[in-house]
Order: sequence, then structure tokens, then C-alpha cells
Amino acid sequence: MLKRIWLLGCMWVCCLAGNATAAESPLRDPLDWPYWRGPEMNGISRERNLPSSWSPDGENLIWKNPALGTRSTPIVMRGKLYTLCRHMPATLQEAEKVVCADAATGEIEWEHVFNAYLTDVPDTRVGWSSVVGDPETGHVFALGVCGYFVCLNGETGEPVWSHSLSEEYGLLSTYGGRTNFPIVHENLVLISGVIIGWGDMARPAHRILAFDKRNGQCVWFQSTRPLPEDTTYSSPVLTVIDGQAQFIIGAGDGGVYGFQPRTGKMLWHYDVSPRGINTTPVVAGNLVLCGHSEENLDTTQMGALFAIDASKSGDLTKSGEVWRIKEQFIGKTQPVVVGDRVYSIDDSANFFVNDLKTGKLIGKQKLGTMGRASPLYADGKFYCADATGRWFIFEPDEARGLKRIHQLRLDSEINGSPIVSHGRIYLPTEAAMYCIGFPDAKPVADPIPPLPPEKPVSEDMQPAQALVVPVESLLKPGNKQLLQVFLYNANGQFLRVAQPGEVQFSVSGKGSVDAAGRFAAPADAEHHAAIITAEVAGLKGQARVRIVPDFPWSFTFDDGIVPITGVGIRYRHIGLDFDLYQSLKQRDRLAARLYIALTTQFTNVPAPVAKYDDSTPANVWTSLKRYLDLVDTVTTQSSAKAKLDPALKLLQDEGVLTKWEWTGTEDTTGGQLGPQLQVTKGSRKVTGNGVLCKISTIPKGTRSQCWLGHPSSSHYEIQADFYAEGMPIAEGLDKNAKLADFGLICQRYRCDVLGTHQKLKLYSWISHDQKYFEQPFEWSADTWYTLKFRVTTHQEGEDAVAVLLGKVWKRGEPEPTNWSIRWTDRPANLNGSPGLFGNAQNAEVFIDNLKVTSLERVQ
Repeated sequence: MLKRIWLLGCMWVCCLAGNATAAESPLRDPLDWPYWRGPEMNGISRERNLPSSWSPDGENLIWKNPALGTRSTPIVMRGKLYTLCRHMPATLQEAEKVVCADAATGEIEWEHVFNAYLTDVPDTRVGWSSVVGDPETGHVFALGVCGYFVCLNGETGEPVWSHSLSEEYGLLSTYGGRTNFPIVHENLVLISGVIIGWGDMARPAHRILAFDKRNGQCVWFQSTRPLPEDTTYSSPVLTVIDGQAQFIIGAGDGGVYGFQPRTGKMLWHYDVSPRGINTTPVVAGNLVLCGHSEENLDTTQMGALFAIDASKSGDLTKSGEVWRIKEQFIGKTQPVVVGDRVYSIDDSANFFVNDLKTGKLIGKQKLGTMGRASPLYADGKFYCADATGRWFIFEPDEARGLKRIHQLRLDSEINGSPIVSHGRIYLPTEAAMYCIGFPDAKPVADPIPPLPPEKPVSEDMQPAQALVVPVESLLKPGNKQLLQVFLYNANGQFLRVAQPGEVQFSVSGKGSVDAAGRFAAPADAEHHAAIITAEVAGLKGQARVRIVPDFPWSFTFDDGIVPITGVGIRYRHIGLDFDLYQSLKQRDRLAARLYIALTTQFTNVPAPVAKYDDSTPANVWTSLKRYLDLVDTVTTQSSAKAKLDPALKLLQDEGVLTKWEWTGTEDTTGGQLGPQLQVTKGSRKVTGNGVLCKISTIPKGTRSQCWLGHPSSSHYEIQADFYAEGMPIAEGLDKNAKLADFGLICQRYRCDVLGTHQKLKLYSWISHDQKYFEQPFEWSADTWYTLKFRVTTHQEGEDAVAVLLGKVWKRGEPEPTNWSIRWTDRPANLNGSPGLFGNAQNAEVFIDNLKVTSLERVQ
């Protein structure tokens, strides 16, 4: 009987390790397939006696289940198949789910269903990631497209713990659907993505989080280079190279990285492209093979398959590159290494064979038109498919590289990869899951080659690294959090937990740590952040804590400070003196724009001197000109001085800056630097009406969401004043063509006031064609409005139902009695953090008087 579990709300941590219900077992079945690329993480199975042909009409078809149709690659563990699927596709009730089925029969045993809340991912991209199984506990870990990250009991489907990575950490959910893959290493489960967090992690970066798989506590948090160009879905692999464990992954900044999996210490990086790496690396000895299908950093040629010597450390961009074959567009699928050859499928479904040592092309075969599924190598054969439904089986060929022995055409897209377990091949398609094999055959397999051994920990018992765990906490006033300090050697191997008596704690910010290592949050009902430093054995480690009180909240922004505890809010918002801004705009519009640009730079860098030139790939000077709409009119330093000096003088008079200097050259001819402007920050603070400004100076951050509190929050309303800047419009164009959008987030729903479209819109799932409600609403630029948004929930039979209510009125006028818009959604989101949305692509949005109130206080 199918067991269906609906998740309508989740807490940030649901239980402790001691409450886990799955029976722990040290036994690992070598024929299980617990990771989407197999137990060796390389797409290779050691099983034999597998079919060389099959048919969807019956030949060697064990079972077929349309209910398991998916774009995700499944896993098999302890006799069960697990995968991610769409739930009730193309309906108002659509969601995402983890499905468990009997691996032998395909019969579904349970489903864990969860709403895809506040995500831009289209419904057709649900299931982009794959689940991972933990052979030790039997637990299954999954990341949904909305950032819901959950540990499930593999037997029952019950949640063990969960996190809302978007609300808690600032995980970015993108329209393309790119969702990362979790992986288990010992007691850790690791996940990554582009994260826009808080404090020193407010700038976007591809970041890796390591959670204790037993209780969901965050153990370490590591960043790659900030400001990546893309979100990506390169999944990690684990290996041991030169006696050291490594976690290897492609990142959104165009690099491939190696980290210590237990500590997060970066070992090496290899930069190859300005765009993100989606390809999953594969390891062969000390070599890491990977690819991409974008620009190369050092040439105009596109795409590459490359090999890195990962036994080296540091920047391997030049010193670690063994070979790179350009114009092989290996941008989505993981290569497979068999013997001395590399087999890889490019984005156009060409199947390449290259020499492992040199990269020399040996041969290729055309599969179809789109390569999405990674090849499976088992029983001396390659099982592979293209995205349009073409299926192939190849054998390696010494002369030509590949020999085709079977092919057929399925009437469905294939985005997931084939896997094999216990004599059965599983092929995921959008229309169905196929189980292929000889029905009565007994599984036969060669042993899995062991990983190279790590250096014995006994050879180095000297602590070299200290981690404070949990490294991130979200508390309420008066809460306490026990902190432990884990000690590791230089090789990243665990040594011991430091005793409280040998650790010296210090706190930057509010709160205190007692002798037992318990952090106590301050009791006052304020928003605080604290950095806790632990010193032991000459080492230092840090943990970060946010303290967010219960409602009511009230932010006037008159101090000019962006709330420190908000996730995804700093860097994309600044505090501004609105009275000064309006005064500047009346006197010199260019000075007003410069006020925003300079405040952004002083806030986000931060540094007392802002420097603008084009000496780096960021082209900061050109970006400033583009923001000020001066690209065509300012081409030399003298023309820049003539245009900007009056505005800079006005800002100097107002105390925004103390001085400015033109330190560049007239132009860039002959390799000269070109214009360079250096501006020194002034002492002026916000003295008038302080506001929060959603800036348009950061192109990739102009449209974004941010969260301000606990994901467990419920039964509240949120209200704020907003003002959308009017922009000059060419004659004959719609006056609202460049008007910004503003929205409030309540309990994982959003209420938006749309400028260009002149609408009020309520959302549950941003890009879904049914999970929203909208109606016309006329409003104007350069006018303050108040937006209020409330969500209530109730039960109707077995369904939890949410009622969404929004109203808008001009600030200063009486609040209307009736709500402006109303919508009912089911199944409801029962909890979620308050937050903000803004789309300032063309012009800024100003926000004031943000309030969040418990409904007990207003009813």
C-alpha cells in the first residue's frame, strides 16, 4: 500500500541523532547504487551478465512504471529504488516528491511530497537533482528545486531533519532549474550552490555546506571565488590522492576545486572558464577529468575536455593542467574512464573517445542532438542515450573507439542517466522508469577496487585545524546553543573533540559563552548577530550566530543600517538618506545617481576609498558609466571630469565624500590605463528619512528575494512602504516600461506590485502557470505606497488551505477596509520566514517602515 507523506511545514532542525529511527548497519551491499554515478562515483559498475539488447515492448524488460517517470537519476539501496519526481504535474496541487519503490517490482512504497515554494524553476525542471543514500544508516538525502533539503528515513519516508536552504542560508533558486547534488562522506552530507547569505557571506559565491548527517547541524561552510557568473549543477566526487581525502567539484565561477571533505579546507583550484562548470568531474589515479561548453579563459575557442593533476596544491590553472582539448563541448555529462581512454558525451550528443594520457582524439559516434544523460559502463558495454529518446549500447573498439551493438527509440525525453544494481539496469525517462535485465538471472559482479588509502592518522596527531560546531546557528533571544570544537590534523583527519577547559571562547557582538561551551543569546527582543571565536592548542575557529526575536518587528531604517540578520538582503540593498536623495535629484540628477553608486561601493566593498577604472575584468569604470547612462558621452578622462566634477562637488559639499581624484590617463591608447576615479568617503550619516534602497547598480542582483527570520514562523502579517523611482522614457513608449516591482514574502508566499504590468500578483510557485493569482492594479512612479500581506491557514477535510490577502494604498491615506486581492491555495505552506522581493532592473525601489506582526495582536 502506498504511503504518502505531505510536508506542509518544516523546522530548521527536526531531531537529534539519538532520535534517528533507521537501524544503523555497518554492512554495505557492493551491488547497491547509492549515488547517481554509482558506488565509485565514476559511472562504472562491476556487474556482469547484463543484456546487450532490450525492447520497451518486452525483450529483457522486467518492469515499467509510468508513475516513476522523471528527469532525475535514481539510486538503489537496500532493495529499494529512490528518485525525485513531479507530483500531480500541471495541476494547482503540483509539488515535488521523493519516491521510494521496490527495486525488483517497481511498486511504489512511499512518497514524501513537498511544495516547491518561491522558486523560479519551471515545473518541467522539477527533479533536476538526484537523491543520495547513506549505506550506513539507510537514510536518503534530497534537495528540492526550492532549496528544501531533507534527510529521510529510507524505510518509512519520515523526515529525520530538514533545512530550508533559501530561507536559512540564502541558496539561490534559478529559472533554469540548476539544482545541486548532495553526497555523503562519513558522518557528513555535503551540498552546494550559489549562496547570498549574511555578514561576510552577503556577496554571492558558490559555497559548500557540510551538515552532520545525524542531526542536521552545519559543520563547515566554504566559499569559492565571489560573484560567480552562473548557478551550476556539477555534482561532487570523493577520492583519495597522495594519501589525502578530497572532495572535488565544478563551481559557478568557472573553476574546479579540491577540498578536504571533513574540514572544507581548500586544497587546489583550476580556473578554466568565465562561466560556470556543470560537468561532474571523474577521477583516474591522480588525474581529475572534467569539461565545459562555454568560453575558455585564454582563448576565443569554446568548450573543452581537460585533465588536471590533483596531486598538486594551490592554483593549478597553469601548473596543474595536464592537457586540454578545446572545442569538445563536454558541458553536462560526466566522462567515464575505462583503461587508458576517456569516454564522454558532448552537449550535441557526440560520443567522444580520447586518450587518457594525452587527450588525443581516438574516435567518436553520433548519438542524436542533445546530450544530457551520462554514460554507464558495465559488463564491458556502454549504455547511453540522448535527450530526445534515442538509446544505444556500445562496446569499446580498439581501432575506432566504439562499436554500436544495439539501438532503439523511446517516445520520451531522457535527462537522467542509466544505472545498474543487482543485475538490473534502470533507465529514467520523463514518461516512465524502465527496469531492464534477465528476469531470472542471479547478480554476478567483480569486486570494486578499493580507494587508495589515506595516510594513517597515527602518523600525524598534531592538531592543525579547529572547527567550531555548529558553524551557523539561528536562535531566538535567550536561547542557548552548545558549541563543540573539533580538532583535525593537517591532512584533514579527525583527532578529537577539545575539552571545554582547554578552549577559550570570545564573542564579537551580543551574547556570551560559558565554561561548558554554551552560547547564550541576549534576552532583549532585538535583532543581533555574533561571531564566536574559539582558541585551543594555538588554533582558532569561528562560528556565526543570528538572533532573531519573535514578532512584532519594526524597521524604520533611520540609522541607515541594513538588518544584519537578514539573509540575501545586504549587498543588494543599502541604507540611504531619502531626504538627501530627493534634494540631490532636484538640484542635479547625476549627483543623486552618484550618491547611490558611491554608497553602494562604500557599503559593499567596504573601504574608505572607492576606485573606478577598467584595470580588471570587472571593468568597474565602465559599469559606473553604464549605471550613470554615460557610456556614449564619456570616452576620455577629460570628458569624464567635465561631466562628473560638478556632481562630485555637490556630494562633497553634502559630506558624502571628502575628496576625489582623477588618477588615470586620457584614454586607453598605447596600453594606457585610461580614466581612473578615486573617491574618499565622507563622514555624513543618515540624518533625514532613512530608507532601504533596492539597488540597480548590481546587474545580477537587481531581481532577488531576501529573508529576515525563522523558517518556522507562521500566523503573521507583513507590511512595508515602497517607492519606485521614475525613469525617463522615450517619447511614444509606455510610461510604466521601466517601473520596478516590489513584493513582500509571508509564510512562503509572495505578494507583488508589478510596475510594468500594472498588476497585483500572489504567488506560491513563481514560474508555475497555475500556482498564482493576479488582477489589474494601477499605480505610479515617484509616489509612496503601503503594501500589507497576510496569510492564514485552516483545515478543509484532509487538506490544509492557505488564504492569501493583500492590500495597497497610498501612504498617508486611511488604510482601506477591504483587501485589494485574495487567493486560496492548497495544499498550504504552513510556515516560512518573512521577507522582501524587489526587481530593480531599470530603477531603484525604496523601502520604509517595515513591520511584521503576529496575527494574535491584530485579530
